[in-house]
Amino acid sequence: MTFVAAGAAWLLWTLASYPRQTAALVLASLAMSGASLWSCRRLFGAQAATLFLVIAVPLGWVAEELGSTKGWLFGSYFYTDVLGPKLGSVPLVIPLMWFGLAHMTLVVASFALWRDASPRRFGWKDVTLTALLAAMLVTAFDLGADPYFVYQLKAWIMAETHGDWFGEPVQGFEGWMIVGFAIVALFLANVAPRAASPKTKTDRIAGLLPVAMFAGLMVFQMLFLAQPELRAVAFFAMGIPSLVAAAGWARWCGEREQTTRGRATHWLAMTRVADPVADRAVAAIVGNDSVSADNGRALARLADATKLMAAWTTNGSLDSWSPADADPAIVAALRTYLDEARGLPEWARTADIEGAEALFMDYGPLSCVLLFCASLPECYVLPHLAQVLHVAGQLEAHTEHRIRQTAAMVFPVMMKGGLTAGDGGGVAQVLKVRLIHATIRHLILRGPPELAAGRIEALPQVPGGRSLHRALLACGWDVRTQGLPCNQLELAYTLLTFSYVFLRGLRTLGMRLTNPQEIAYLHAWNVAGHVLGIRSDLMAHSMAEAEAMFESIQELAREEAIEPDVRPALGGALMATMEKSLTLPVIRGLPVPLTRWLVGRATAREIGVNERVGVLTRLLFAFAMVSVRVFDALARLVVPDFSLTRMFTRVVGYHFMTQFLLDQTRPLALPEEVLKPMRETVATWHDHPRAPRWMNRLEDRLTTHGEWRTAE
Repeated sequence: MTFVAAGAAWLLWTLASYPRQTAALVLASLAMSGASLWSCRRLFGAQAATLFLVIAVPLGWVAEELGSTKGWLFGSYFYTDVLGPKLGSVPLVIPLMWFGLAHMTLVVASFALWRDASPRRFGWKDVTLTALLAAMLVTAFDLGADPYFVYQLKAWIMAETHGDWFGEPVQGFEGWMIVGFAIVALFLANVAPRAASPKTKTDRIAGLLPVAMFAGLMVFQMLFLAQPELRAVAFFAMGIPSLVAAAGWARWCGEREQTTRGRATHWLAMTRVADPVADRAVAAIVGNDSVSADNGRALARLADATKLMAAWTTNGSLDSWSPADADPAIVAALRTYLDEARGLPEWARTADIEGAEALFMDYGPLSCVLLFCASLPECYVLPHLAQVLHVAGQLEAHTEHRIRQTAAMVFPVMMKGGLTAGDGGGVAQVLKVRLIHATIRHLILRGPPELAAGRIEALPQVPGGRSLHRALLACGWDVRTQGLPCNQLELAYTLLTFSYVFLRGLRTLGMRLTNPQEIAYLHAWNVAGHVLGIRSDLMAHSMAEAEAMFESIQELAREEAIEPDVRPALGGALMATMEKSLTLPVIRGLPVPLTRWLVGRATAREIGVNERVGVLTRLLFAFAMVSVRVFDALARLVVPDFSLTRMFTRVVGYHFMTQFLLDQTRPLALPEEVLKPMRETVATWHDHPRAPRWMNRLEDRLTTHGEWRTAE
């Protein structure tokens, strides 16, 4: 709407002050850039589109200003008044045309190279190849456009009128290549565009539109260029890539539609699959006592099992665990469970796990920010998963407890040796969580999942007072419409929130990782997922697979009718808890806009975050984020590891950790064997080793001086 309003005002100004031909040219430029902006938002997301606009428009204007005033890049020339109002010596429509052409040619190049709306991988080779082809396509357009604008429209006047290309100097085309490559490469180097799956007709149109516009520019040149040689050049130089891109677009639509249909069927089937190993353990713990409202023995046995699991302190402690002073039946059930579940899969790669641990610890406080502002909020998108949390009362009433529980699993998994060493705690903690999931299923279904069918009526009141177990026991459930609680699909989705969403958040914040680093991080969490009881066919092994799976599951969830929708209450409670934890006034209002930035508008709207921040705050935050991202990108050309974004998120992460992880009066529910190395690790995060000294000193002013510890 802002673009439309500004464009309308611009057009009225032009109509009032310039000839109608100029107004028509301005209108055409606004239409092209507006269509490109809409397509970019639809394909890549609002944040990526904003960043593209912020990169292309200023860079295009600077290049043209230097060209028209100093003769750089394009040769010596000056603009007339044909193209309307100017900023400096450059008409305002020219930078917008750079954006429109850059987006248009990026999509055409991507369809031609990758049969997708953007590169499928974002290594430097793929980025360079895509940006190079896009720059060549921009220049292919200019082969006919330059002579037309100079000699037919007289939009600008060249100092040299006897150049080698129909009177144009070849230097101008070199400049178009350089600027076009710079815009597209800078965009791809700082954001990984998330190409939307063409699930709807609108998605398909958004992908086709840039190809159609590029082909339309070819048709325009063939109709209106004066020289027949240039018309032939336009037909081949622009027509061939248009045809190849159109074929790539058609394959893109066909592949995605077929994949989406197959996935939807598989996802629905997985909502009725639980975890047989953990479910057998819970059934054995309960024994012959039925789980019912008037039978407290079953709940007591589950409580006894929970107390026994407290002795699972490290991975090595699981080997010989067998307490003698406990109920033999419960001990036997837990021992059998450990023997079946504690092993890592044969396909686990130690080098990748160690790489993932190093990555998580290297980003330190930022890892906490992404956990609290991205991973947790995305967990609440699936309505039935959110319903379980609502029933347990852990989010609205005990949000901080839920946050700390999540951290109590993530940190042991990602700490050095968490999954592979005997003194690590990742496997032990994951096995506890796995058994908790099975307990939730058993209580909600009031028995083993394999026996559950149809609707389980809610109970008005369960004797014995209010507790988590009794709340789960009292809630109703409909297996036919909701599937099983904590089913395989929900577990796989939750795993993606810890792996894929973390990596996506780093991309969103401009923290570029290599493809092997991303694969290693996904692999480490897949190993943890195996221990958690998740099927291997529900694991993603690349960012492209993870993105497709994540979006497909969310799309399936959004098709369900939700009544009542508990997700806004959960999201609101989470935001309020995070805001309360930030005592530094300058960052207290950050959780809501930061969460919206990381999860996107659709998720923010669904979990109730969208309505908790004003329009002005959104605009200011978006402007600040884009500005800092662009500044970081330019600074990294000189200082490779420079990042203001990292510093700001480290400050937020420090205050989150102080509240949720380092408070000695309320330590995490972890054994001291895990807590002590975690505290020692966090203490080393006080300075980033690759940041400039002045940046670390500024960070100290916003956090604390010295090691990040709390008073004992």
